[in-house]
Amino acid sequence: MTFQEPLKAFIAANNPEAHLVCNLLQNSGVNALVVEDVTQVGTWMLGMVSQIHKPEVWIDGVDRERAQTILAGYERRTAELNGRNSDGPPIEIMCDACGRVVMFPAAQAGTVQNCPRCLAFLDVGEDSMSDEWQVTPEEASS
Repeated sequence: MTFQEPLKAFIAANNPEAHLVCNLLQNSGVNALVVEDVTQVGTWMLGMVSQIHKPEVWIDGVDRERAQTILAGYERRTAELNGRNSDGPPIEIMCDACGRVVMFPAAQAGTVQNCPRCLAFLDVGEDSMSDEWQVTPEEASS
């Protein structure tokens, strides 16, 4: 498969998700390809290190608009299944590494994404689990 204008469309959490998204795009008529990191850089004795090993889904730039629609639907459905709000306003974050302001859809709230400019890790929105780690005044006094 040859792309005229290669474009990284999706960074998956793991290989199965990358292949799922790739198949979703291909079944919708978008030429897509999974690029997996098979080097030893992201490995340790118990498997892959999650913040280093990031499989990617690449598309041809001519299919950009169609792929955006499909990927937005996938992320919206994934957010609904995970109990996150996908109907809110976009989340605006400034990258600490390069200073670029980046917009993410509300469906990605509570996730870690890469800055499109410098690839630094960005925490998108408030993490819903952060409330579980806070100590209440009653717990602090005991």
